[in-house]
Amino acid sequence: MISTNPDIHIELEGTPEEVRLALETLRTRLTERPLEACNAGTLEIVLAEVLNNVVEHALAGRSDGLIALTGNYDKCCWHLKVRDNGARMPEDQIPAGHAPQVETELMDLPEGGFGWMMVRTLACDINYDRAADGWNVLTFALPDDKP
Repeated sequence: MISTNPDIHIELEGTPEEVRLALETLRTRLTERPLEACNAGTLEIVLAEVLNNVVEHALAGRSDGLIALTGNYDKCCWHLKVRDNGARMPEDQIPAGHAPQVETELMDLPEGGFGWMMVRTLACDINYDRAADGWNVLTFALPDDKP
């Protein structure tokens, strides 16, 4: 659950540069007590995937894209919410996250398609909703003990 006084709150424009700056801000914030004990590397990987997916898909071709990231760290678990004003997810559902075909020649290996598989593997309690205000809302938990 996200409290009214979150450990992390970052608002950004929906661009790759802003995502990079947000992740740098996050990395700095995670070195502060009491957050220094959390699984920062996994958190950064999952948020990089989620934020980049928002920019590349939900906000593609838009110059007015906005993203808000909020999170709390409680009892060795991150509880996160990512909101954006982009296009809704296809069929209003989170992608299945199946691994792409890799049993092929080296030159034919896919460049992408691993993001949602990683998010689903590393996070739990993943939920998506299209809010009444037209914003996408993705919530998920990231416990320290999840592989």
